[in-house]
Amino acid sequence: MDILMREEEMTMKRLAYGALLLAVSLLAGCGSSVVEKSTTRDVDVQLVAASKDFPNADLLVTPESVQANLNKSGLVIIDARGAGYDTAHVPGAISMQHSDFWERGKGLKDTATLEGLLGKAGLTRDSKIVIYDNTSASWGAAGRIFWMLEYLGCTDVHIMNGGWDKWIADGRPVEAAKNTLPEKKFTAQVKSSVRATAAHIRDRYQDSDFAIIDARTDEEFIGWQLYGEARGGHIPNAVQIPYAWYYATDKTVLNYADMKTLLESRGITRDKEVTSHCTVGIRSGYVYFILRLMGYGKASNYDASIVEWAADANLPMEKLPNYQMLVDAAWIKNLISGSNPQTYPGHGYVILDASSSKGADNMDDYNKGHIPGALYLNIYRLEGGFPTYPYTQPSDGNLLPDAKLQTFIEQLGITHKTTVVIYSKTKAASQPFRVAWALLYAGVEDVRILNGGWDAWTAGGGTIETKVNSSVPASFGISVPAHPEYTVSTAGMNVMRLDPGSALGDMRAWQEFIGETNPYLHNGFTAKGRIPGAIWIDQPGWYFDGDGTLRSYTEVEKTWRDKGIIPGKKIAFYCGTGWRSSVGFMYGYLMGFPKISNYDSGFYGWSFENNPMDTGSPKLR
Repeated sequence: MDILMREEEMTMKRLAYGALLLAVSLLAGCGSSVVEKSTTRDVDVQLVAASKDFPNADLLVTPESVQANLNKSGLVIIDARGAGYDTAHVPGAISMQHSDFWERGKGLKDTATLEGLLGKAGLTRDSKIVIYDNTSASWGAAGRIFWMLEYLGCTDVHIMNGGWDKWIADGRPVEAAKNTLPEKKFTAQVKSSVRATAAHIRDRYQDSDFAIIDARTDEEFIGWQLYGEARGGHIPNAVQIPYAWYYATDKTVLNYADMKTLLESRGITRDKEVTSHCTVGIRSGYVYFILRLMGYGKASNYDASIVEWAADANLPMEKLPNYQMLVDAAWIKNLISGSNPQTYPGHGYVILDASSSKGADNMDDYNKGHIPGALYLNIYRLEGGFPTYPYTQPSDGNLLPDAKLQTFIEQLGITHKTTVVIYSKTKAASQPFRVAWALLYAGVEDVRILNGGWDAWTAGGGTIETKVNSSVPASFGISVPAHPEYTVSTAGMNVMRLDPGSALGDMRAWQEFIGETNPYLHNGFTAKGRIPGAIWIDQPGWYFDGDGTLRSYTEVEKTWRDKGIIPGKKIAFYCGTGWRSSVGFMYGYLMGFPKISNYDSGFYGWSFENNPMDTGSPKLR
């Protein structure tokens, strides 16, 4: 589905609110759906910055100041929404569709054509312009037009903070009458430096003073081809900062401090030349606006974006080796509807709602709602000592013994060919990863995880079912385990810790790693410390973004590389009892690391066998 189609679909939903919006306009004192135009010729427009903290604060203006200047002829207001203008809009606003000004895979139309279109719309290069859209639902429409106007030489262009969302939430006046401006002559003065090209990015993407922001979603970045791209993935060295992250919860722009952290924590600093891209340059146009607002002196938008880049086989692209394991809500919807989503092998599927309840099943959250067809799974039932945990024979690991594991999987109706989709109601949880690791170890060939879990399903408009689903038992088809190498014994860990070609990744809290705490302290598990030689690679919380989706794998890859966790080594991940470390294992699996395992016994098992331990902060290498 094309981005514009997605944008139209999202914005069309707002048309249902048309009658309500018109009622708001009457209550706000408009008097009718058509605002009477003032005859005043006052051109002294006074716009107010939404926040003085931003280096270029005047670029982002308050809705209050826009409303205060509605009747002044010196102000041009552009409604950049894909739909909804005919129902209600800011009084006096003209409608402008960014799609009129560019071609897919090529970017902007030629300058003469743009001059003609903008002149016909009533704009000149020195017009004072305020643009708004319906924020995150517009996919960057206002930013795309802002960027285009600056590229063509306009110097007095602004975006209204919070857009249409905030305007309506504040109960400000609206009208339905279509507005047009007298035709003018627009003469461009092209600022070529703000428009990036494929050739320029190809020549600069490896330079330390050059940064690329990829404004697309996780799925697009890691390799899914959602909009007809010739190839999936991203430009090498690109930093993924999804478009939706630039907004606060009320759809206004993030405050300066949070925006600064968002950018600089990912290496996007003002001393660098920074370009942005997305699929066809819409979302990245908004990123360009953010960079300008933040005072970045060398900012640009690659408006032809990934559609052009991917079409040229000579230009490099990268993707997550096992990207297909991470799916979004749309993929699952297609699976459930029987429409054969990308990469689905067609051997049937099982969806697992993974929760954790010690001692006994607790289906309360499942009964409140789940993905249609999903089975309830208490992952403690994957543990050999259920209902106690951890159990008291740690040397063999915490997972069910192989024969019992096979029986358990078969009772869920899973064969080694079944596509298994796993999600959790708990945000940023290790449960789906623990289940995924166990299934891969057993030999299931097609394991998927819903990136972002239950929140992603509901945010994506997924339907909710409340009935209890039952499984139909099936024969697994092969002997368990098909991949014994995905786990490692305590004896194996003792060998690995002394092997320079191996690395042990500790995924517990820092306080556990240095021996200050032990959060378990039951079943005789009182030891504190770590396995000698282990490398702390952070606890699972670091591996998730604020929305519960997985942190960009390129960030994880770099962090691991800096700590010596590299594909060429034999790597074992561990935590306390094998749950948290399954997140590390699955990241390694997603990234195609060839020699990885999960130490299922964990530090719990290690501590019961008179093994050596270290405490305190490790010495720097």
